Amino acid sequence: MVTIVETKAPPGPSVTPQVDPRPLTRTVLAALDRAGVRWCLVRGFAGGGDVDVLVAAEDLPPAYEVMRCHGLLRLRAYGRGTHTFFLGLDEPTGTWVEFDLVTELTFGRHSEIRTSAAWICLLRRRREDGVWVLTPNDEFWALLLHCLLDKGGFADRHTRRLNRLAPTASLDDPLVRAMPPWVRCAALLADVRAQRWAALAATSRATRRAWWWAHPARVAPAYLRAAALRLVERPLQAWSRRGASVALLGPDGSGKSTLAGGIESAFYFPVRRVYLGLWPSAQAPRGPVQAAWQVARRPFTVWRRYLTGVWHRALGRLVVFDRYTYDALLPPRGSLTWLKRPYFRLLSRSCPRPGLVVLLDAPGELLHARSGEYDPAHLSAERDHYARIAGRLSGVVRVDASQPREAVLAEVVGHIWRHYQARGER
Repeated sequence: MVTIVETKAPPGPSVTPQVDPRPLTRTVLAALDRAGVRWCLVRGFAGGGDVDVLVAAEDLPPAYEVMRCHGLLRLRAYGRGTHTFFLGLDEPTGTWVEFDLVTELTFGRHSEIRTSAAWICLLRRRREDGVWVLTPNDEFWALLLHCLLDKGGFADRHTRRLNRLAPTASLDDPLVRAMPPWVRCAALLADVRAQRWAALAATSRATRRAWWWAHPARVAPAYLRAAALRLVERPLQAWSRRGASVALLGPDGSGKSTLAGGIESAFYFPVRRVYLGLWPSAQAPRGPVQAAWQVARRPFTVWRRYLTGVWHRALGRLVVFDRYTYDALLPPRGSLTWLKRPYFRLLSRSCPRPGLVVLLDAPGELLHARSGEYDPAHLSAERDHYARIAGRLSGVVRVDASQPREAVLAEVVGHIWRHYQARGER
């Protein structure tokens, strides 16, 4: 068995990879070491959410177990070569981390260009800043081919990295040796050193075509297979990426609508808001006939909105219900309370339980200061009623809504993410 050893950095300018400040990233990478997984970063830390990790093929099972033990959710993908994606929430920073594990260094929009250089690059890996990385030369060519063959262009962060790596780059590299002979690697290196990015981007199609002509029996089948899988990727992902639902409860002024908007902008998966309030003020009846009509049609209105949420969930979206039918469990007010109680009880049970119920709780004085519609005593009483409703339902998450809005949003997003994690384990 070949042992992968640590190598020292070659002399020359510092090419230390960018430091990822997210604790989750560091924790997971350290866990890969403890599990004996042979790995290294492919492109350093890209500065965004992605962490690209090259893993020895035989070490994939323990790598998957590390991801699972650290609460990362596997994102099923098809037609992506050896790429396996895992998603995690770094709660201290409130950012999303996506790990992309690969066992081969492949390129092209459908991963159709295979280099067979992964094992050699893993053998040559080195330790920097506590993580395993490619040698500067391997990283240079891996990043250059990524820009040329995968993206067809050069993002600013990639040009900055290539500029740092170019002075010590050479043609003595397994990725260079894997290229077709008529790809002018020396010219590519010269263009990078001269920062001729437009000229390099213009060679993208010709470089990709050279691989097709050099290895048609390998490239064409891989391309066609990946393209076919991409066509049916969405149906194949339907179950694993199905959407979830969360209902926000709380008195007026607790910040339900503001929180729903924050979730929409902060959550990883697409979000749709559905208002499920039972008593919109705009529908105040003008007479007994209109009142009776509203009473008769309200269950159907509620179900129409609920089915809208079901549709969004089927498309993989998180549905945030602003209010829910549980509001019907509040004590009825006004006249005919004896008649309202059974009707309210029916409404409260008219829709299935959402995946997660969040109760926003705050003192009546604060609720009054925010809404200004009801007096503090009324809002305090409503707060107590919601607390009793939460006691009747199982698994309700109670959140202190008197915290700053950013803290409330971070806490609720964390609860929603843990709901996704628990559901993914079933």
